[in-house]
Amino acid sequence: MSFDGLLDSPKLTGSQPLKILLVDDEPATLQLVRRLLQADGHDLYEATDGEQAVQVFDAVHPDLVLLDVVIPKMDGLEVLNALRQRDKLCGVIMVSALTSEQLAVRSMLGGADDYVNKPFRLKTIRLSIRQVMDKVRLRRRNANLQAELIAANQRFRQYMAKPLIETLLNSPMPPQLGGVREVVTTLFLDFADFTPLSERLPPDDVVQILNEYFAFLPNIVIEHGGFMDKIMGDGFMAIFNAPTTYVDHAQRAVLSAVAMRREIHRRNQSRTHRLSVRIGIHTGEAIVGNIGAAVLMNYTAIGDAVNLAKRLEEACEPGQVLISADTYQRLDRTLPEWKDIEFQSWGLRQLKGRQSSIEAFAVEDHSLESSVVEATAV
Repeated sequence: MSFDGLLDSPKLTGSQPLKILLVDDEPATLQLVRRLLQADGHDLYEATDGEQAVQVFDAVHPDLVLLDVVIPKMDGLEVLNALRQRDKLCGVIMVSALTSEQLAVRSMLGGADDYVNKPFRLKTIRLSIRQVMDKVRLRRRNANLQAELIAANQRFRQYMAKPLIETLLNSPMPPQLGGVREVVTTLFLDFADFTPLSERLPPDDVVQILNEYFAFLPNIVIEHGGFMDKIMGDGFMAIFNAPTTYVDHAQRAVLSAVAMRREIHRRNQSRTHRLSVRIGIHTGEAIVGNIGAAVLMNYTAIGDAVNLAKRLEEACEPGQVLISADTYQRLDRTLPEWKDIEFQSWGLRQLKGRQSSIEAFAVEDHSLESSVVEATAV
């Protein structure tokens, strides 16, 4: 080994001292590297076998580890694996007197940042440390940015649906106005007789009641793969098959409506102010994308298919779910999920604001009827 460059080389990382762990069972190597690093003002910690190396690492949490491959108790590759399980950001340089390309490859695949052969010149180890610490700083910076993104996700996910957040974060480009044609299933939910309730109660009580229902209804939509498009007063719009695609999007939408109605029925048994819902569902082609202006855009679906779902919801009786024939034809009604469900045809109906008639089906849930009979008997 040589002391070339010990006095005239620039410091490894500027004025910022590092915590460096030296792992080697050769006293001469430890003494040489110790002199080099102490001259640069770094804090040094030493271990002479693998088990001691792991113990010191856990106690110190160093910025950099110089790790010999051949050491007692645990070899360097075993120690490397243990260190990477604990910390994926710190720098690790493997050092060995064994000239083996296979060993170098195994070290790099195991998570080492560099592999240096003994005997090494001090200029070589200086350069390796400097390059590795550049990697460490980059990894830490990326980790901090990722943590900031996760924190932003947590802050804003209450204002934006998770699939949309993930789409925006994964896209290299900022969101642009425009959309594409997609076949989607649109669901509209509205609370029946909500206006009379608003007239009887103070506004803060009305908001509290509404939020109690909204606390669980959107979750049911999301659990079935739906995208919560927007809350509109005492109702909401949801889309199935965008931005996340599902072959069975129509079935997911109807099953979510069944689940929502059942959960409302269950919770209403213990409520003073009981609300029922109207739900309309239609499957058809719509323009899906960012609609609005550059300063304020909304990811949504636009088109006649969306309007038809809204008209179906408006045609419902309190507590009713109406689906279009287009949605009905996409259901696999042989599945066990449809136990207790019956689809009653409405025939051709003229809906408000539409020139042509459409066929619709009422989704009847016999499990709700049986629960009402049981409650009455009790």
